[in-house]
Amino acid sequence: MIRRAFHAQVQGFAGDLVLLGVATAAFVMSLSLALSIPSEAAAAPPGARESLAALLSSALAMNAAILAAIYGSFRYTIDRRDGVIAQRLMLQSRWALLLARAPTTAVGGAVVALVSLLGGRLALALALGGVPVDVGAVARTLGIGAVAALWGLGVGLLVRFHLVALFVTAMSLGVAPVLAALGVAAAAASPLLALLAAFGFDVTGVGLLPEHRLDPAVSALVAVGWVLAAVGAGGAAFVRRDVT
Repeated sequence: MIRRAFHAQVQGFAGDLVLLGVATAAFVMSLSLALSIPSEAAAAPPGARESLAALLSSALAMNAAILAAIYGSFRYTIDRRDGVIAQRLMLQSRWALLLARAPTTAVGGAVVALVSLLGGRLALALALGGVPVDVGAVARTLGIGAVAALWGLGVGLLVRFHLVALFVTAMSLGVAPVLAALGVAAAAASPLLALLAAFGFDVTGVGLLPEHRLDPAVSALVAVGWVLAAVGAGGAAFVRRDVT
């Protein structure tokens, strides 16, 4: 049964308009973010340009995480709204559907992160005249996209309603930089900043004070805890609630 559910999810990628829409938004937003770099930065020494690119990579990873989470929530809420979930539950158990949806949602989140990076790299090439690609940062950003999409899936399962899920998902991650800028130490343990730190990104670049940073291992545990809590609570709600 799980194999059949997974096959159905994989087939859905071919016409995944949600993925196309969110990926397009990720590309445009990353392009505009990187294009905000002053034009005189292109004349800076190579070391300064690389430092700027590293700082921007943290911002791009944050952007990718938020949009991948929105994709994860939409991937459920739209299917529920359109009756796809109810239709599939006529042939599959709820747990089989959920277990099949989680990995495919993670893959979609990684795709959103990849497109976000492409937009950022294109803008960097235009603004700075080209900066070496950090393969490690690329891989870490894809990982962030995959995990953030699972967070979004959990939120979507809990909230259920499409437009409400957009607001709640974005706010659940987007509030972290605001809290960090206000000097709130607890921001380091928020889902977004814990996820960024767990994957090795410099969270001070998005506003967190150095003294508020958590150890990477602790950040990883906190991030895993947040995602497991969201998916677990969402999965439990999905099993009990009516999906029509």
